[in-house]
Amino acid sequence: MAVVAFNCNKIKHTYWPFTFKDTEDENGKTPGKKIMVRMPSKATFEKIQDFQEIAEIDESEIRAAGVIDSLHALIAEILNNNLENPNPKKPKKPIRAADLENYDIEECIAILNAYITFMDELKTDPN
Repeated sequence: MAVVAFNCNKIKHTYWPFTFKDTEDENGKTPGKKIMVRMPSKATFEKIQDFQEIAEIDESEIRAAGVIDSLHALIAEILNNNLENPNPKKPKKPIRAADLENYDIEECIAILNAYITFMDELKTDPN
């Protein structure tokens, strides 16, 4: 029986395309930046699981508990794991939670749900 070598560098990866909100400046609208986000690390995946129940929490509770700040931090962590940043622990162009402050709670939950859907689709992909 022949031994087949396995090379981790040749694993096909799937990425999640993400476009930031358009911004407005004195010259008009600027289209949002586009990035390609990788699958999460184990630590990030566990944080995402903790937030999956957030949709069941009343919005006033979310604001009172400071959950929105934690949600911004989680989304920043997810988005920092992109192709522009080969090392997500020390990204070249970090996305900070403060950069996401103009995203309201509905937008944050929609982003998180879309990313969770992306992860779920990969689990069910037969290839």
